[in-house]
Amino acid sequence: MNRNWRRTVSAIAIVVLIPLALAAQRTITRSIFVSALDGAGRPVLDLRPADFEVTESGAKREVTSATLGNAPMRIVLMVDSSGPVAPMINTFKKALAVFVDTLPPQHEVAFISSGAQIRVRARPNDSRDKLRAEMARFASEGGANAFLDTLLEADTRFLKTAPGQWPVFVIVTTDNGEARKEPDVVSYNKFMNDFLGRGGAAHAVIIVGKQTGPVTDLVTNLVDNVSGFRQTMNTDNSLPERMRDIAERLDIDHRVMMNRYQVTYTGDPAVVAPVVIVNTSRDDVRLQMSVRRPF
Repeated sequence: MNRNWRRTVSAIAIVVLIPLALAAQRTITRSIFVSALDGAGRPVLDLRPADFEVTESGAKREVTSATLGNAPMRIVLMVDSSGPVAPMINTFKKALAVFVDTLPPQHEVAFISSGAQIRVRARPNDSRDKLRAEMARFASEGGANAFLDTLLEADTRFLKTAPGQWPVFVIVTTDNGEARKEPDVVSYNKFMNDFLGRGGAAHAVIIVGKQTGPVTDLVTNLVDNVSGFRQTMNTDNSLPERMRDIAERLDIDHRVMMNRYQVTYTGDPAVVAPVVIVNTSRDDVRLQMSVRRPF
């Protein structure tokens, strides 16, 4: 397999902080994340879009919304169900149960598997009882791990359709170095740039064999770009503990962002790496900003 794609993925996805767009577009919606504090260091929670001023590479932009980050997370729990999972199925089931039992109940979870092709086992609006039942029925479906196809389709169907919620991937996958086909680097980079611009989060556990391949490279690129939790293991023994760690981190991250704003504005798609500055018309408020969440 040609490994040149690995360098292409890393070089493009890591340096771009806000999504690329076709030059033919006149405008593009972009987001920035803002902490607002008063003189005593207390969160200011009553700001409106009109209270924010955004410039992008020196040009003033229209602020279209400013919302606090207290909406539930929208989580895609993406689990490998390919052939190598079969000997580890009991540990996988235990780890999934630990994850859902630790995760606070307000967050939405779409349970997706990637053996051979995408399979939607539970949708974001399904009850936790249904989610637990599907996890108890989880089994290996054999075949290869359709990782990238599943990632892209799950994002389109379940994360991009909920723009008011924090998009999150939680990934449990194997990688023994085999791949069905060369990864679609162009599609991955388009997704990665867009996911960064939406302030997405990603955390993953990878159980590897003697060799690794595109799955490890793509997961590493995705998680490291958003400063998520990533653990690579040779055995499945500690998988339940790692899934508990991820659920606890999601809870902490969400609580950190509940008093911070997602400010969206109309940007210029021709500016591929904009310098964004946010100010407020309120004299008694001081701001901090980030293109990432949490911060």
